[in-house]
Amino acid sequence: MKFKEIIKDSFVIVGYSAAGKWGSDVVYPIPELWVKSSEFISRYNVDKVLGVCLPPRSNDYFYTCGIEIESVAYEKVEKGMTLHTFPQQKYVVFNHIGPSTEIPNTYGELWKVFDREGYTIKEGMPEIEIVQTNMFGKEETFEYEMEIWIPVL
Repeated sequence: MKFKEIIKDSFVIVGYSAAGKWGSDVVYPIPELWVKSSEFISRYNVDKVLGVCLPPRSNDYFYTCGIEIESVAYEKVEKGMTLHTFPQQKYVVFNHIGPSTEIPNTYGELWKVFDREGYTIKEGMPEIEIVQTNMFGKEETFEYEMEIWIPVL
């Protein structure tokens, strides 16, 4: 599995958020958050959507689906939304290509590469999923593509 290292500048994300959990009592809000965010996202005519997960590689997490904005633009924060700011950070970036139902398999593979290469997650920083808006409607096809960014030391 190929990957690249990227330094991402500080950024602000606004969107809808929810807590999730893996394990015996699965709570999986991510698809619902993407659906809920679609109307908001289309209103701003953006070319990419971000999913932010804190903390990375955890059974209990907080996930936000939204858009990256230039600054803390409070007029874009609607009722029920959250806004988060993150500092500049180094990431290891992997690609997922194929149906969205295969994303868990991609994560399984990328964690093997991550561990084999000796990377360490940077605590307190988000894992990021980036999807170009031209992928909307292709989630169940082999054309679907997204990036997975893992924060590293």
